[in-house]
Amino acid sequence: MTTLAPDLAERFRTDGFAFPVNALTPAEAEQALAGCHTYLRTVSAAGGALARYAAFPKIHLVASWADRIVHHPAILDAVEALLGPELLVWSTNLFVRPAHSGSSLAWHQDAVYLGLDGYQQHAARVWVALTDTTVANGTMRYARGSHLGGALPHRFSGSGLEDIMRGEEIAVDIDEAATVDVILNAGQCSVHHLAMAHCSGPNHTDAGRFNFAIDYVTPRVRPTAGEDSALLVRGADPGAFLPEARPASDFDQAALREFYAAVARRQKRIDQTVLGRGGKPGGDPARDGARDRAQDPA
Repeated sequence: MTTLAPDLAERFRTDGFAFPVNALTPAEAEQALAGCHTYLRTVSAAGGALARYAAFPKIHLVASWADRIVHHPAILDAVEALLGPELLVWSTNLFVRPAHSGSSLAWHQDAVYLGLDGYQQHAARVWVALTDTTVANGTMRYARGSHLGGALPHRFSGSGLEDIMRGEEIAVDIDEAATVDVILNAGQCSVHHLAMAHCSGPNHTDAGRFNFAIDYVTPRVRPTAGEDSALLVRGADPGAFLPEARPASDFDQAALREFYAAVARRQKRIDQTVLGRGGKPGGDPARDGARDRAQDPA
C-alpha cells in the first residue's frame, strides 16, 4: 500500500474533499501530458464520429496513457482508503483550460446530472493534475462541507447536457469564507465527493491547465435508469454495471467498438436525467459542438 495521510478518509468525510494526494511521479505526469496532447491531436485529425465522441467520458477505453492513470497504484490505494477494496471506473474526463482562456464555471455539483444511486457513500472523483494548478490558471475551488446537504437546488437555463455542464449553477449562496482553492503540483491529485459544490475560473497564464478526472464507484452504486457500464479496476464484483475492457493499444478496433457502445449507452441515460431536470435530450452523442466541451471545459 502507498503511504497515505492518516486523516485522508476523515477529511473526505467531513470536508468533502482531500488534497494534495501524491500520485504520479513528475516523469509519469510528463508522460501522461504528452499522451494527452497526442490524444487530442489524433481525435482532431480523425474528424468524424471519433472527434465528436471524444468529448464524452470514457477516454480510458481508447487511450493507454489514460488507462495507466486509472490503474495507478497510488491513486487506487487512496480511493480504496475512502471507498473500500471493490472499485470500478465509471467515467474519465479531460479538463483543459487553454492559455488566456476567459472560460469559467459557476458553482455546481456533479452528482445532480449523473443519474447514479448510492453515490453519497460509494463514489468519489479524483482530479489529477497533469500540469500545476493555480489560482492564476483557473483551478477548482471547493465549498468546504457543501456535500453534507446532498443535492442542492440549481438554476437551469440551458437546453441540454452541454448547457448543464457549462452553466447550471447552484441556486443558494456559497459562503466564500469556506471556499478552498485546489493548488496542486503536476502529478498530484485531489479527491472530492460527487455532491461537493465547486467552481473554476479563467486562465490568465501563458500555458494551458490540463487535468484528468476519474469517477470511481463501488458495486453498491447503481444507475437510476437503463443500462450502464464500468471498468473493474480492483476486486471482482462489477455490481449492476456491464463490464468494460482495457484497450490493447491506442484506438485499436476492439477498443473503439467498446468506446462507441459505452458512450451511446451513457448518453441515453444522461439524456433521461436531463429530461427529468427539465432540459432537452442531447440525442446522438456525436452531435455538433460536443468536442468543444472537452477542449475548454471548466
